Amino acid sequence: MKPLVTLLLLMFTAPLWAKNYQILKCLGEEEKRFHLKKETGPVYELNQRLISEMVQIPRIEIQTEDYLAICTGQKFSESWKLLERSIKKGKALFIIPESITGMQREMTKGMIDDYMEGTREILLNFINQIQMLSPTPTCLKEEIPELNNFFIEIKYLQEDVDLKQIFEGKDEKIFEKLKNYPLAFEKCRADLKKKAKSKSTAAPRKS
Repeated sequence: MKPLVTLLLLMFTAPLWAKNYQILKCLGEEEKRFHLKKETGPVYELNQRLISEMVQIPRIEIQTEDYLAICTGQKFSESWKLLERSIKKGKALFIIPESITGMQREMTKGMIDDYMEGTREILLNFINQIQMLSPTPTCLKEEIPELNNFFIEIKYLQEDVDLKQIFEGKDEKIFEKLKNYPLAFEKCRADLKKKAKSKSTAAPRKS
């Protein structure tokens, strides 16, 4: 659906694409920080993916409280906070301005639906990229035990099950811990060093 809808939206709303809408400006500021610091990695890739998703939904708005939560305050990652809120709130996160009517409104709804369907794959890709950086194959499972069942559910449940439904009732610490994966990796590295030191100390001396 996306290629055709995107082409039609470009035809009908081309002048609007030049404007900096709030959520895109917000993600753009984060992208700028990555470039200035020459940072790459899972969060950078997430930022790039979400920019490409949001730019396909021209004039989209989000609830004021959500915008403030995503784009102001603690600067962990605007992209991560957008993905997290997209999963928690679903389509309710977005507002289609009243000025968008008729066919254009229906196409915008379709683009939002496409984005929401894509959040499953976006989240799985983010987790997989983190796993690739893990100091041990089991580090994430050991440090975030809640993540294992959640990962299985979002990976293997039928695709027509809304990700928001899967998340409802889950411990929100999953997202908090996943966000802080570098701390988990530090702990795993420290454990590896302790084990290596313990083995070295316990090794019998040669006579």
